Amino acid sequence: MTRTLITMLVVASVAGCNSSGESRSTSPSPATATPSIQIEKTDELIATLKSQKTINDQLMVIYERYEPLLDRSDSLTGPDTNQDGIRDDVEAFIDALEVTEPVRNALKQDARFTQENLYYDFSVPSDEATDRALRIAKKNYKVLACKDYVGIPVRDITNTSRTITALTYNTKARTLAYLSYNRLLNGSGGTLLNPEAKYCE
Repeated sequence: MTRTLITMLVVASVAGCNSSGESRSTSPSPATATPSIQIEKTDELIATLKSQKTINDQLMVIYERYEPLLDRSDSLTGPDTNQDGIRDDVEAFIDALEVTEPVRNALKQDARFTQENLYYDFSVPSDEATDRALRIAKKNYKVLACKDYVGIPVRDITNTSRTITALTYNTKARTLAYLSYNRLLNGSGGTLLNPEAKYCE
């Protein structure tokens, strides 16, 4: 199951889809509406999720059962009913997890970071585009620090990020948009932050 989901980026690169679905501007600000997709938490699902050894194992269970819910529209950003910067289907997967709220919020912070570059057009390189890409990329250090702070094990920090990435860039258009953004980073690096509450959104 894990191998299947992690390879979604490769599969998406050969899928038929428009290279651009919409004009992009700034990322949305949080609101209070309910996401358009919700997963019913049955007793059986809850028990199955609780029996998993890791958070990423839970995500694999949810993916295996609810993969058809994933948005594959031409829209790069997809539906985000509550305007919190996370695509509704990805948020539904995270909301279904049997985790503490601090852990859930850290995973949502990761999803929001992963989604953010899709709100901008990085297809034409420029100094402005590069600066914006670097500003977005640096937010990953806050994501890592927050996930560590809330107690997510190192391996799960990495694996959940990979899974969220695969869920987010699940069409050819989204994958190509991500690659345009990633090319501007040009191997840039940074310093890991200490695991502190101030890095959690």
